[in-house]
Amino acid sequence: MHYVEDYADEFLENVKRLKREDISLLARLEKKIDEILKNPEHYKPLRGKHKNKRRAHVGSFVISFRIAGNVVTFCSFKHHDDACQ
Repeated sequence: MHYVEDYADEFLENVKRLKREDISLLARLEKKIDEILKNPEHYKPLRGKHKNKRRAHVGSFVISFRIAGNVVTFCSFKHHDDACQ
């Protein structure tokens, strides 16, 4: 199945800041997004208040995303310490 990507405002704000601060992490993030789009259901489903979302790690950062049909919406990209609150 071919998945289409969509980005939440929070995710875009996190990435905008990243462009200024860490180019190498941005490259790893782009690679992980490509991997997620190939098989998004491979990644761990979350529970509790983050139900219906999934997560993937990029180093010590976490991407959270949601799958709806063939659309993968990237919700946030935060450091693990901030993402798990």
